[in-house]
Amino acid sequence: MTDNSVVESDSQHFAAIDLGSNSFHMLVVRKLHDDVQHLFKHKERVRLAEGLDAKHNLSTEAIERGVGVLKTFAERLKPFENCIVKVVGTHTLRIAKNRSEFLSRARQVFPYDIEIISGQEEARLVHLGACSAEHLTGNTLVVDIGGGSTEVALGTERNMELGRSHTMGSVSFTKAFFKNGVDKNSYKRAKLYAQQQLERFSMYFCDIGWKQVRCTSGSAQAIATAAENLEFEPGEITPEAIKSLRKLVVKNELSTKVMRGISPERATLFAGGVAILDAVFSSLEIEEARFSTGALREGLLAEFISSGDQLDTRTRAIRSLMLRYHVDVSQAERVAETALKLWRQVAPDLRLPLFTKRYLQYAALTHEIGLNINSSGLQKHSAYILEHSNLAGFSFDQQKLVALMVRMHRKKLKRSLVTNLGMVSKRHAITLILLLRLAVLWHLSRSAESPETPKISFDGELLTIAIDAKVGDEHPLLIADLEREEAYCNQFGIETRLEFLL
Repeated sequence: MTDNSVVESDSQHFAAIDLGSNSFHMLVVRKLHDDVQHLFKHKERVRLAEGLDAKHNLSTEAIERGVGVLKTFAERLKPFENCIVKVVGTHTLRIAKNRSEFLSRARQVFPYDIEIISGQEEARLVHLGACSAEHLTGNTLVVDIGGGSTEVALGTERNMELGRSHTMGSVSFTKAFFKNGVDKNSYKRAKLYAQQQLERFSMYFCDIGWKQVRCTSGSAQAIATAAENLEFEPGEITPEAIKSLRKLVVKNELSTKVMRGISPERATLFAGGVAILDAVFSSLEIEEARFSTGALREGLLAEFISSGDQLDTRTRAIRSLMLRYHVDVSQAERVAETALKLWRQVAPDLRLPLFTKRYLQYAALTHEIGLNINSSGLQKHSAYILEHSNLAGFSFDQQKLVALMVRMHRKKLKRSLVTNLGMVSKRHAITLILLLRLAVLWHLSRSAESPETPKISFDGELLTIAIDAKVGDEHPLLIADLEREEAYCNQFGIETRLEFLL
Protein backbone atom coordinates (compact mmCIF):
# COMPACT_ATOMS: atom_id res chain seq x y z
CA MET A 1 0.00 0.00 0.00
CA THR A 2 1.43 3.37 -0.91
CA ASP A 3 1.49 6.51 1.19
CA ASN A 4 -2.02 8.03 1.33
CA SER A 5 -0.89 11.58 2.02
CA VAL A 6 -2.44 13.06 -1.13
CA VAL A 7 -6.18 12.67 -1.52
CA GLU A 8 -7.24 11.78 -5.05
CA SER A 9 -9.85 14.10 -6.46
CA ASP A 10 -12.34 11.31 -7.22
CA SER A 11 -12.24 9.86 -3.69
CA GLN A 12 -15.33 10.47 -1.60
CA HIS A 13 -14.88 8.31 1.44
CA PHE A 14 -12.42 8.89 4.27
CA ALA A 15 -11.63 6.62 7.19
CA ALA A 16 -9.58 7.53 10.24
CA ILE A 17 -8.45 4.77 12.57
CA ASP A 18 -6.84 5.38 15.96
CA LEU A 19 -5.05 2.42 17.54
CA GLY A 20 -5.14 3.58 21.14
CA SER A 21 -3.75 2.02 24.30
CA ASN A 22 -7.21 1.07 25.57
CA SER A 23 -9.47 1.07 22.50
CA PHE A 24 -9.27 1.05 18.71
CA HIS A 25 -11.54 3.63 17.05
CA MET A 26 -12.68 3.94 13.45
CA LEU A 27 -14.57 6.85 11.90
CA VAL A 28 -15.81 6.79 8.31
CA VAL A 29 -17.19 9.83 6.50
CA ARG A 30 -18.31 10.73 3.01
CA LYS A 31 -17.37 14.02 1.42
CA LEU A 32 -19.96 15.50 -0.92
CA HIS A 33 -18.69 18.75 -2.38
CA ASP A 34 -18.36 20.99 0.69
CA ASP A 35 -20.48 18.76 2.90
CA VAL A 36 -19.16 15.95 5.10
CA GLN A 37 -21.50 13.13 6.09
CA HIS A 38 -20.50 10.96 9.06
CA LEU A 39 -21.42 7.43 8.04
CA PHE A 40 -20.46 5.50 11.15
CA LYS A 41 -18.15 5.15 14.13
CA HIS A 42 -16.85 1.86 15.42
CA LYS A 43 -15.05 1.29 18.71
CA GLU A 44 -13.53 -1.87 20.14
CA ARG A 45 -11.90 -2.17 23.53
CA VAL A 46 -8.54 -3.88 23.01
CA ARG A 47 -6.62 -3.10 26.23
CA LEU A 48 -3.23 -3.07 24.50
CA ALA A 49 -1.60 -1.25 27.41
CA GLU A 50 -2.66 -4.01 29.79
CA GLY A 51 -0.61 -6.41 27.66
CA LEU A 52 2.68 -4.59 28.21
CA ASP A 53 5.12 -6.33 30.55
CA ALA A 54 7.84 -4.67 32.63
CA LYS A 55 10.19 -4.71 29.64
CA HIS A 56 7.60 -3.07 27.36
CA ASN A 57 6.86 -6.18 25.33
CA LEU A 58 3.29 -6.82 24.20
CA SER A 59 1.84 -10.15 25.25
CA THR A 60 0.67 -12.66 22.66
CA GLU A 61 -2.88 -12.22 23.94
CA ALA A 62 -2.78 -8.43 23.49
CA ILE A 63 -1.43 -8.81 19.95
CA GLU A 64 -4.20 -11.32 19.17
CA ARG A 65 -6.86 -8.93 20.48
CA GLY A 66 -5.52 -6.06 18.40
CA VAL A 67 -5.16 -8.09 15.20
CA GLY A 68 -8.66 -9.48 15.66
CA VAL A 69 -10.14 -5.98 15.81
CA LEU A 70 -8.15 -4.87 12.75
CA LYS A 71 -9.58 -7.83 10.85
CA THR A 72 -13.06 -6.61 11.80
CA PHE A 73 -12.20 -3.06 10.69
CA ALA A 74 -10.96 -4.36 7.33
CA GLU A 75 -14.27 -6.14 6.79
CA ARG A 76 -16.22 -2.99 7.65
CA LEU A 77 -14.23 -1.00 5.07
CA LYS A 78 -14.65 -3.44 2.15
CA PRO A 79 -17.87 -1.85 0.81
CA PHE A 80 -16.18 1.56 0.46
CA GLU A 81 -14.35 1.72 -2.86
CA ASN A 82 -11.55 4.25 -3.28
CA CYS A 83 -11.65 4.94 0.44
CA ILE A 84 -8.71 6.92 1.78
CA VAL A 85 -7.69 5.18 5.00
CA LYS A 86 -5.40 6.75 7.58
CA VAL A 87 -4.30 4.56 10.48
CA VAL A 88 -2.13 5.71 13.37
CA GLY A 89 -0.74 3.92 16.40
CA THR A 90 -0.21 5.86 19.61
CA HIS A 91 1.47 5.45 23.00
CA THR A 92 1.47 1.68 23.53
CA LEU A 93 2.66 0.92 20.00
CA ARG A 94 5.21 3.73 20.34
CA ILE A 95 6.88 2.12 23.34
CA ALA A 96 6.31 -1.60 22.59
CA LYS A 97 9.68 -3.17 21.84
CA ASN A 98 8.04 -5.92 19.82
CA ARG A 99 5.71 -3.67 17.84
CA SER A 100 7.21 -5.11 14.63
CA GLU A 101 5.60 -8.42 15.59
CA PHE A 102 2.23 -6.70 15.98
CA LEU A 103 2.61 -4.87 12.64
CA SER A 104 3.68 -8.06 10.86
CA ARG A 105 0.64 -9.93 12.16
CA ALA A 106 -1.61 -6.97 11.30
CA ARG A 107 -0.44 -6.90 7.67
CA GLN A 108 -1.78 -10.42 7.21
CA VAL A 109 -5.39 -9.35 7.81
CA PHE A 110 -5.37 -5.55 7.40
CA PRO A 111 -4.39 -4.12 3.98
CA TYR A 112 -3.68 -0.55 5.12
CA ASP A 113 -0.47 1.12 6.29
CA ILE A 114 -0.18 1.69 10.03
CA GLU A 115 1.84 4.74 11.02
CA ILE A 116 3.27 4.95 14.53
CA ILE A 117 3.22 8.64 15.45
CA SER A 118 5.17 10.56 18.06
CA GLY A 119 3.58 12.00 21.18
CA GLN A 120 4.06 15.50 19.78
CA GLU A 121 2.27 14.55 16.57
CA GLU A 122 -0.53 12.94 18.57
CA ALA A 123 -0.92 16.17 20.57
CA ARG A 124 -1.12 18.20 17.36
CA LEU A 125 -3.76 15.97 15.79
CA VAL A 126 -5.86 15.81 18.97
CA HIS A 127 -5.76 19.60 19.20
CA LEU A 128 -6.76 19.93 15.55
CA GLY A 129 -9.60 17.42 16.06
CA ALA A 130 -11.05 19.19 19.08
CA CYS A 131 -10.79 22.66 17.54
CA SER A 132 -12.15 21.70 14.12
CA ALA A 133 -15.11 19.81 15.65
CA GLU A 134 -16.44 23.10 17.06
CA HIS A 135 -14.64 25.61 14.82
CA LEU A 136 -13.19 27.28 17.90
CA THR A 137 -11.57 30.68 17.61
CA GLY A 138 -8.71 31.98 19.70
CA ASN A 139 -6.29 29.91 21.73
CA THR A 140 -7.72 26.60 22.89
CA LEU A 141 -6.15 24.35 25.52
CA VAL A 142 -6.90 20.69 24.77
CA VAL A 143 -6.36 17.83 27.23
CA ASP A 144 -6.62 14.24 26.01
CA ILE A 145 -6.32 11.46 28.61
CA GLY A 146 -5.69 8.19 26.81
CA GLY A 147 -4.99 4.74 28.09
CA GLY A 148 -1.20 5.14 28.12
CA SER A 149 -0.48 8.84 27.65
CA THR A 150 -1.98 12.28 28.20
CA GLU A 151 -1.58 14.99 25.59
CA VAL A 152 -1.79 18.68 26.47
CA ALA A 153 -1.85 21.10 23.53
CA LEU A 154 -2.41 24.82 23.10
CA GLY A 155 -2.97 27.04 20.07
CA THR A 156 -5.46 28.05 17.42
CA GLU A 157 -7.31 25.60 15.16
CA ARG A 158 -4.60 25.37 12.50
CA ASN A 159 -1.56 26.30 14.54
CA MET A 160 -0.61 24.43 17.69
CA GLU A 161 1.78 26.70 19.54
CA LEU A 162 2.76 24.29 22.31
CA GLY A 163 2.07 20.60 22.76
CA ARG A 164 3.36 17.88 25.06
CA SER A 165 2.70 14.19 25.50
CA HIS A 166 3.09 12.75 29.00
CA THR A 167 3.57 9.09 29.88
CA MET A 168 0.50 8.72 32.04
CA GLY A 169 -2.89 7.29 31.12
CA SER A 170 -5.96 5.76 32.67
CA VAL A 171 -4.83 2.18 32.00
CA SER A 172 -1.22 2.66 33.12
CA PHE A 173 -2.32 4.56 36.26
CA THR A 174 -4.81 1.85 37.16
CA LYS A 175 -2.04 -0.76 36.91
CA ALA A 176 0.56 1.34 38.73
CA PHE A 177 -1.48 2.90 41.55
CA PHE A 178 -4.87 1.23 41.86
CA LYS A 179 -4.16 -2.42 41.23
CA ASN A 180 -5.26 -3.29 44.76
CA GLY A 181 -8.05 -0.72 44.97
CA VAL A 182 -8.27 3.01 45.63
CA ASP A 183 -7.71 4.81 48.90
CA LYS A 184 -6.57 8.26 49.96
CA ASN A 185 -2.86 7.40 49.88
CA SER A 186 -2.85 5.66 46.50
CA TYR A 187 -4.84 8.54 44.96
CA LYS A 188 -2.43 11.07 46.45
CA ARG A 189 0.56 9.20 44.98
CA ALA A 190 -1.09 9.03 41.56
CA LYS A 191 -1.93 12.73 41.49
CA LEU A 192 1.54 13.72 42.71
CA TYR A 193 3.18 11.60 40.01
CA ALA A 194 1.02 13.26 37.38
CA GLN A 195 1.92 16.72 38.70
CA GLN A 196 5.60 15.82 38.49
CA GLN A 197 5.12 14.90 34.83
CA LEU A 198 3.43 18.23 34.17
CA GLU A 199 5.55 20.63 36.22
CA ARG A 200 8.33 21.18 33.68
CA PHE A 201 6.05 22.75 31.06
CA SER A 202 3.10 24.08 33.07
CA MET A 203 4.53 27.58 33.23
CA TYR A 204 4.91 27.77 29.44
CA PHE A 205 1.25 26.91 28.89
CA CYS A 206 0.11 29.44 31.51
CA ASP A 207 2.31 32.19 30.04
CA ILE A 208 0.71 31.79 26.59
CA GLY A 209 -2.83 31.60 28.00
CA TRP A 210 -6.06 30.38 26.42
CA LYS A 211 -9.62 31.41 25.66
CA GLN A 212 -11.26 28.03 26.31
CA VAL A 213 -10.38 24.50 27.47
CA ARG A 214 -11.56 21.23 25.93
CA CYS A 215 -11.10 17.72 27.36
CA THR A 216 -11.41 14.78 24.97
CA SER A 217 -11.66 10.98 24.80
CA GLY A 218 -13.13 8.29 27.04
CA SER A 219 -11.86 9.35 30.47
CA ALA A 220 -12.96 12.96 29.97
CA GLN A 221 -16.38 11.84 28.75
CA ALA A 222 -16.81 9.59 31.79
CA ILE A 223 -15.81 12.40 34.15
CA ALA A 224 -18.18 14.85 32.44
CA THR A 225 -20.98 12.28 32.64
CA ALA A 226 -20.38 11.60 36.34
CA ALA A 227 -20.22 15.34 37.05
CA GLU A 228 -23.57 15.81 35.31
CA ASN A 229 -24.99 12.96 37.42
CA LEU A 230 -23.90 15.00 40.44
CA GLU A 231 -25.99 17.88 39.01
CA PHE A 232 -23.14 19.95 37.62
CA GLU A 233 -23.70 21.62 34.24
CA PRO A 234 -23.95 19.10 31.35
CA GLY A 235 -20.65 18.68 29.48
CA GLU A 236 -18.84 20.98 31.89
CA ILE A 237 -15.86 19.99 34.07
CA THR A 238 -14.83 22.31 36.90
CA PRO A 239 -12.45 22.10 39.88
CA GLU A 240 -15.51 21.74 42.10
CA ALA A 241 -16.78 18.78 40.08
CA ILE A 242 -13.38 17.10 40.23
CA LYS A 243 -13.19 17.69 43.98
CA SER A 244 -16.60 16.05 44.47
CA LEU A 245 -15.60 13.07 42.34
CA ARG A 246 -12.26 12.76 44.14
CA LYS A 247 -14.01 12.43 47.49
CA LEU A 248 -16.25 9.68 46.15
CA VAL A 249 -13.35 7.87 44.48
CA VAL A 250 -11.09 7.70 47.56
CA LYS A 251 -14.01 6.62 49.77
CA ASN A 252 -15.12 4.01 47.19
CA GLU A 253 -18.57 5.59 47.19
CA LEU A 254 -19.17 5.82 43.45
CA SER A 255 -22.83 4.82 43.43
CA THR A 256 -24.82 3.48 40.52
CA LYS A 257 -26.47 6.88 40.27
CA VAL A 258 -23.13 8.68 39.93
CA MET A 259 -21.84 6.18 37.35
CA ARG A 260 -25.05 6.09 35.32
CA GLY A 261 -24.21 6.11 31.60
CA ILE A 262 -20.61 4.91 32.13
CA SER A 263 -19.73 1.41 30.94
CA PRO A 264 -18.38 -1.15 33.43
CA GLU A 265 -15.09 -1.31 31.46
CA ARG A 266 -14.66 2.47 31.69
CA ALA A 267 -15.61 2.43 35.37
CA THR A 268 -12.55 0.27 36.15
CA LEU A 269 -10.33 3.06 34.77
CA PHE A 270 -12.29 5.94 36.29
CA ALA A 271 -10.00 6.63 39.28
CA GLY A 272 -6.94 6.83 37.05
CA GLY A 273 -8.63 9.33 34.75
CA VAL A 274 -9.84 11.49 37.66
CA ALA A 275 -6.36 11.56 39.26
CA ILE A 276 -4.74 12.69 36.00
CA LEU A 277 -7.33 15.36 35.22
CA ASP A 278 -7.18 16.53 38.85
CA ALA A 279 -3.42 17.03 38.42
CA VAL A 280 -3.87 18.84 35.09
CA PHE A 281 -6.44 21.23 36.55
CA SER A 282 -4.20 21.94 39.57
CA SER A 283 -0.96 22.35 37.59
CA LEU A 284 -2.46 24.63 34.94
CA GLU A 285 -4.94 26.34 37.26
CA ILE A 286 -7.86 25.57 34.97
CA GLU A 287 -11.10 27.16 36.07
CA GLU A 288 -13.49 25.51 33.63
CA ALA A 289 -13.40 23.01 30.77
CA ARG A 290 -15.89 21.32 28.50
CA PHE A 291 -15.94 17.83 27.05
CA SER A 292 -15.29 17.71 23.29
CA THR A 293 -16.25 14.90 20.94
CA GLY A 294 -13.38 15.89 18.64
CA ALA A 295 -10.18 13.92 19.15
CA LEU A 296 -7.35 12.24 17.24
CA ARG A 297 -9.43 10.64 14.48
CA GLU A 298 -11.28 13.92 13.87
CA GLY A 299 -7.88 15.59 13.54
CA LEU A 300 -6.82 13.04 10.92
CA LEU A 301 -10.00 13.63 8.95
CA ALA A 302 -9.70 17.40 9.22
CA GLU A 303 -6.34 17.20 7.45
CA PHE A 304 -7.52 14.85 4.74
CA ILE A 305 -10.72 16.76 4.06
CA SER A 306 -8.60 19.88 3.60
CA SER A 307 -7.01 18.31 0.54
CA GLY A 308 -3.21 18.28 0.62
CA ASP A 309 -3.00 19.97 4.00
CA GLN A 310 -1.02 17.18 5.62
CA LEU A 311 1.53 17.49 2.84
CA ASP A 312 1.69 21.21 3.61
CA THR A 313 2.10 20.38 7.31
CA ARG A 314 5.17 18.26 6.56
CA THR A 315 6.61 20.85 4.22
CA ARG A 316 6.14 23.55 6.86
CA ALA A 317 7.88 21.33 9.41
CA ILE A 318 10.86 20.81 7.09
CA ARG A 319 11.09 24.50 6.22
CA SER A 320 10.88 25.42 9.90
CA LEU A 321 13.74 23.02 10.66
CA MET A 322 15.82 24.53 7.86
CA LEU A 323 15.22 28.01 9.26
CA ARG A 324 16.06 26.95 12.82
CA TYR A 325 19.41 25.48 11.77
CA HIS A 326 20.29 28.25 9.28
CA VAL A 327 20.39 26.00 6.21
CA ASP A 328 21.70 27.51 2.98
CA VAL A 329 18.32 27.37 1.21
CA SER A 330 19.66 27.99 -2.30
CA GLN A 331 22.14 25.13 -2.00
CA ALA A 332 19.56 22.81 -0.46
CA GLU A 333 17.08 23.52 -3.24
CA ARG A 334 19.73 22.91 -5.93
CA VAL A 335 20.47 19.50 -4.42
CA ALA A 336 16.75 18.73 -4.10
CA GLU A 337 16.05 19.65 -7.71
CA THR A 338 18.84 17.40 -8.99
CA ALA A 339 17.79 14.55 -6.69
CA LEU A 340 14.27 14.67 -8.12
CA LYS A 341 15.59 14.67 -11.70
CA LEU A 342 17.62 11.56 -10.89
CA TRP A 343 14.60 9.95 -9.22
CA ARG A 344 12.52 10.39 -12.36
CA GLN A 345 15.15 8.54 -14.40
CA VAL A 346 15.19 5.36 -12.32
CA ALA A 347 11.73 5.27 -10.71
CA PRO A 348 9.84 3.48 -13.53
CA ASP A 349 12.28 0.57 -13.93
CA LEU A 350 12.76 0.09 -10.19
CA ARG A 351 9.08 0.68 -9.41
CA LEU A 352 9.86 3.24 -6.77
CA PRO A 353 6.65 4.22 -4.93
CA LEU A 354 5.53 7.73 -5.80
CA PHE A 355 5.73 8.88 -2.18
CA THR A 356 9.50 8.20 -2.07
CA LYS A 357 10.06 11.24 -4.28
CA ARG A 358 8.72 13.50 -1.54
CA TYR A 359 10.90 11.99 1.20
CA LEU A 360 13.97 12.18 -1.04
CA GLN A 361 13.22 15.88 -1.45
CA TYR A 362 12.90 16.31 2.33
CA ALA A 363 16.27 14.60 2.81
CA ALA A 364 17.93 16.80 0.19
CA LEU A 365 16.54 19.96 1.79
CA THR A 366 17.79 19.02 5.26
CA HIS A 367 21.05 17.15 4.64
CA GLU A 368 23.09 20.10 5.96
CA ILE A 369 21.13 20.97 9.10
CA GLY A 370 23.98 19.54 11.20
CA LEU A 371 26.50 22.12 9.94
CA ASN A 372 25.69 24.33 12.93
CA ILE A 373 27.05 21.61 15.20
CA ASN A 374 30.19 20.67 13.27
CA SER A 375 31.13 20.10 9.64
CA SER A 376 33.04 17.02 10.75
CA GLY A 377 30.55 14.19 10.96
CA LEU A 378 27.93 16.38 9.28
CA GLN A 379 25.89 13.38 8.16
CA LYS A 380 25.68 12.03 11.73
CA HIS A 381 24.68 15.37 13.26
CA SER A 382 22.05 16.04 10.58
CA ALA A 383 20.57 12.55 10.88
CA TYR A 384 20.36 12.80 14.67
CA ILE A 385 18.49 16.10 14.47
CA LEU A 386 16.07 14.68 11.91
CA GLU A 387 15.38 11.48 13.81
CA HIS A 388 14.84 13.14 17.19
CA SER A 389 13.07 16.40 16.29
CA ASN A 390 9.32 16.80 16.62
CA LEU A 391 8.28 17.09 12.97
CA ALA A 392 4.57 17.77 12.50
CA GLY A 393 2.86 15.46 10.02
CA PHE A 394 5.55 12.75 10.12
CA SER A 395 5.23 9.23 11.48
CA PHE A 396 8.18 7.45 13.11
CA ASP A 397 8.92 5.47 9.94
CA GLN A 398 8.71 8.52 7.68
CA GLN A 399 11.10 10.46 9.91
CA LYS A 400 13.42 7.47 10.14
CA LEU A 401 13.55 7.14 6.34
CA VAL A 402 14.55 10.78 5.88
CA ALA A 403 17.14 10.49 8.66
CA LEU A 404 18.60 7.32 7.10
CA MET A 405 19.09 8.97 3.72
CA VAL A 406 20.79 11.95 5.36
CA ARG A 407 22.94 9.70 7.59
CA MET A 408 24.34 7.97 4.51
CA HIS A 409 24.57 10.90 2.11
CA ARG A 410 28.38 11.10 2.32
CA LYS A 411 31.45 9.13 3.32
CA LYS A 412 31.44 5.34 3.68
CA LEU A 413 28.24 3.41 3.03
CA LYS A 414 27.30 1.05 5.86
CA ARG A 415 24.88 -1.76 5.08
CA SER A 416 24.22 -2.34 8.80
CA LEU A 417 22.45 1.04 8.95
CA VAL A 418 19.90 0.07 6.30
CA THR A 419 17.36 -1.60 8.54
CA ASN A 420 13.85 -2.67 7.58
CA LEU A 421 11.83 0.53 7.54
CA GLY A 422 8.44 -1.01 6.89
CA MET A 423 7.31 1.65 4.43
CA VAL A 424 10.02 0.87 1.82
CA SER A 425 12.10 -2.18 0.94
CA LYS A 426 15.85 -2.22 1.57
CA ARG A 427 16.45 -2.13 -2.17
CA HIS A 428 14.38 1.02 -2.55
CA ALA A 429 16.01 2.60 0.51
CA ILE A 430 19.48 1.98 -0.97
CA THR A 431 18.34 3.47 -4.28
CA LEU A 432 17.15 6.66 -2.56
CA ILE A 433 20.44 6.91 -0.66
CA LEU A 434 22.45 6.62 -3.90
CA LEU A 435 20.31 9.30 -5.58
CA LEU A 436 20.86 11.71 -2.70
CA ARG A 437 24.60 11.01 -2.61
CA LEU A 438 24.92 11.73 -6.32
CA ALA A 439 22.84 14.92 -6.07
CA VAL A 440 24.93 16.20 -3.15
CA LEU A 441 28.15 15.34 -4.96
CA TRP A 442 26.94 17.15 -8.10
CA HIS A 443 26.71 20.39 -6.14
CA LEU A 444 29.74 20.19 -3.85
CA SER A 445 31.14 23.34 -5.48
CA ARG A 446 28.05 25.21 -4.18
CA SER A 447 28.00 27.16 -7.45
CA ALA A 448 24.71 28.44 -8.83
CA GLU A 449 25.92 27.25 -12.23
CA SER A 450 26.23 23.47 -12.27
CA PRO A 451 26.76 20.92 -15.06
CA GLU A 452 23.77 19.33 -16.73
CA THR A 453 22.31 16.49 -14.66
CA PRO A 454 23.89 13.17 -15.68
CA LYS A 455 21.98 10.31 -17.29
CA ILE A 456 21.83 7.38 -14.91
CA SER A 457 20.51 3.85 -14.73
CA PHE A 458 20.39 1.41 -11.82
CA ASP A 459 19.21 -2.18 -11.64
CA GLY A 460 19.95 -2.77 -7.96
CA GLU A 461 23.48 -3.98 -8.61
CA LEU A 462 24.99 -1.79 -11.33
CA LEU A 463 24.86 2.03 -11.25
CA THR A 464 25.75 3.63 -14.58
CA ILE A 465 26.47 7.37 -14.70
CA ALA A 466 26.72 8.87 -18.19
CA ILE A 467 28.29 12.33 -18.44
CA ASP A 468 28.93 14.64 -21.35
CA ALA A 469 32.63 14.47 -22.24
CA LYS A 470 32.86 18.27 -22.04
CA VAL A 471 31.81 18.10 -18.38
CA GLY A 472 34.76 15.82 -17.72
CA ASP A 473 37.15 18.29 -19.35
CA GLU A 474 35.69 21.37 -17.65
CA HIS A 475 35.11 19.92 -14.17
CA PRO A 476 38.05 17.69 -13.21
CA LEU A 477 37.25 18.03 -9.50
CA LEU A 478 33.74 16.68 -10.10
CA ILE A 479 35.20 13.67 -11.93
CA ALA A 480 37.57 13.04 -9.04
CA ASP A 481 34.61 13.14 -6.64
CA LEU A 482 32.69 10.69 -8.83
CA GLU A 483 35.65 8.31 -8.91
CA ARG A 484 35.82 8.43 -5.12
CA GLU A 485 32.09 7.71 -4.98
CA GLU A 486 32.69 4.77 -7.31
CA ALA A 487 35.10 3.34 -4.73
CA TYR A 488 32.59 3.82 -1.90
CA CYS A 489 29.87 2.04 -3.91
CA ASN A 490 32.17 -0.84 -4.82
CA GLN A 491 32.98 -1.35 -1.12
CA PHE A 492 29.23 -1.45 -0.49
CA GLY A 493 28.75 -4.14 -3.12
CA ILE A 494 27.32 -1.92 -5.87
CA GLU A 495 29.25 -1.75 -9.11
CA THR A 496 29.49 1.79 -10.47
CA ARG A 497 30.42 2.66 -14.04
CA LEU A 498 31.28 6.13 -15.35
CA GLU A 499 30.65 6.72 -19.05
CA PHE A 500 31.59 9.81 -21.05
CA LEU A 501 29.33 10.75 -23.92
CA LEU A 502 30.98 12.27 -26.98
